[in-house]
Amino acid sequence: MKADVNVEYTLNNGQAFRWKKVGEEWRGVCRDKIIYICQKDDEISFRGAPEEFICNYLRLDDDLDKIYDSICKDDQVAAAVERFRGMRILRQDLWECSASYMLATNATVPRIKSMIETVCRKCGQELEEDLFAFPLPEEIASQDLSKCGLGFRAERLKKYAESVYSGEFDLEELKNMNYEDSVQKLMTVYGIGPKVADCVALFSLGHLQACPIDARISHVMEDKYGIKGSYAKVGSYARDHFGPYAGYAQEYFYIGMSPEYKI
Repeated sequence: MKADVNVEYTLNNGQAFRWKKVGEEWRGVCRDKIIYICQKDDEISFRGAPEEFICNYLRLDDDLDKIYDSICKDDQVAAAVERFRGMRILRQDLWECSASYMLATNATVPRIKSMIETVCRKCGQELEEDLFAFPLPEEIASQDLSKCGLGFRAERLKKYAESVYSGEFDLEELKNMNYEDSVQKLMTVYGIGPKVADCVALFSLGHLQACPIDARISHVMEDKYGIKGSYAKVGSYARDHFGPYAGYAQEYFYIGMSPEYKI
């Protein structure tokens, strides 16, 4: 299938945590699907999921040229776009994305990946040898997470799983909310602050103006734009400056700051 996407940059940029390069393919577990994606030039092949799922997950409906025209307001972001052209924001499962980013608080990407795999092994169903599904809320709610090495995140994740399973927190409601309302709703959850809420808004709910501000992006915004201060101040500037696709600008800067790709 022809596709305007760079699979490596899209799956290896820190927005999803269960993808790994295996030979010539990228292997990922999305909820209960083991998916393999391979790219050669502008052709991608895949197995483990139907074409409709792949197109939706990779957001192949996003018009990258339109997005680039919108966010390339200056030489800094234009250079990042040129280097990582073809990288796309993913459209992840809402439960998996929100639970995963709850574990991401104050942790490096390798640490996040390790914690997620531990939770999947503890609570999820084994799909193949050594590959486990991301557990459902009820599967996490029924387990003792205290020995999973999650630290303070264990209590938060368990309470979140319990509230989703019981219906106290309705994930489906989020899908019908605008950006501001969805972020405010997410932040009513114990353990979800503005950065995690922005990550969920961007990587699952499709609010492409969401601009998560972590240490990397704070450094970029101060170094390249002279903007520093509170989370709200930096995020507001980014949304105003980069416009409705600010989340894409953020992600192009983010991958450029990763140890694997940083010059």
